[in-house]
Amino acid sequence: MNNIYYADDKPLFHLDGSKQIDSFLWKFMHNRVRKRLKNSIINIENIKKIIFNKHNSIGCTIDASLEFVMLRNEAIFYEIKEEQEYYIPLNIGFIGKAGAFDIVLIGDIIDIRDSTRRRFKPKDRLSHTPVLSIKNFKLIEESFKKLLEHIENEDSKLKS
Repeated sequence: MNNIYYADDKPLFHLDGSKQIDSFLWKFMHNRVRKRLKNSIINIENIKKIIFNKHNSIGCTIDASLEFVMLRNEAIFYEIKEEQEYYIPLNIGFIGKAGAFDIVLIGDIIDIRDSTRRRFKPKDRLSHTPVLSIKNFKLIEESFKKLLEHIENEDSKLKS
């Protein structure tokens, strides 16, 4: 699992990672996902609870469809030789047989990305797209809930 790269420190919403595809259909489908996000367990407070967990975990496995998890708890600008400078935001990356997805936090905006294609083209750093299907959103939400329970359980052990 790799980092998710952005061309700058701005959320992409319905755009692809390179900002080349600005589709009306994508915008419509993305809006449906964003409406679900408003009433979801995936919120800024819970994202921060996971990313800045008390036991300083940067990754784990969970019992969910998207079983492998990577956390990035520091947003940085990163320059790759002979390429360009990229922004790597705070994020929670999930990967499993169903695909690879990232919950990105830029400021107070949650951007949910589908990075499944990047598994096959790792050098194409900006090849992620918005999550457009409710089915994928539900997978991410279910995995997020399991991850939150896991983190809360691990953090509570430190209090004991």
